[in-house]
Amino acid sequence: MSSQQTPDKGLNMAVGADLDIEPESLVIHIIDDEESVRTSCEFLISSLGLRTQVWPSAVAFLQQVDIDSPAVVVSDLMMPDMSGQALQVHLNEANSPMALIALTGNGEIPDAVTMLKQGAADYLEKPINSRRLQEAIAHAQTLTIERAKLFAIRKLYAKLTDKEKQVAHELMQGNINKVIADHLEVSVRTVEVHRSQVMKKMQAQHVSELIQKLVMLAD
Repeated sequence: MSSQQTPDKGLNMAVGADLDIEPESLVIHIIDDEESVRTSCEFLISSLGLRTQVWPSAVAFLQQVDIDSPAVVVSDLMMPDMSGQALQVHLNEANSPMALIALTGNGEIPDAVTMLKQGAADYLEKPINSRRLQEAIAHAQTLTIERAKLFAIRKLYAKLTDKEKQVAHELMQGNINKVIADHLEVSVRTVEVHRSQVMKKMQAQHVSELIQKLVMLAD
């Protein structure tokens, strides 16, 4: 499935952190100012059974796509108005979970390596090798899903009060309510109330689940 105009709103990351995202459900955005490259790249990716959207420029892409949602971006490195490298910087500054694969021509490898250091998932040299494309997309799918989960957990954690964050940290150390109460110099009942709010806000059913989410934030 392809489209040049329909925004991708299928996976909004505004709320939940318990994401169960199938890699095959992610949209692969293809950005290139050359129509022939867009067409050939779309054909290769669609043949893998993946959803695609094609864009003639990074500007058009940013105007119509929700970059807070997980997705894979296959973008040409050298484009007018906004380069692939500038797009990567923009995604970084927006804390977007999207994973970008850069398409490079002759002499552009050093720029692509710089993008890898800035967080890009991979780079591919033109003409595109189908096997390398498949490998790069698989890696980018894993990366964007991991980033999306972290993005959502950060949003949940930001909702905790300072006292709730202290309780969460104590739980992460494996401390029981009585020990937490002693450390924070509050009653056990107060700890129980804060603990209940931490579990609710972090959308954790068990302390082990809470710890797993907190560990992701600490990595």
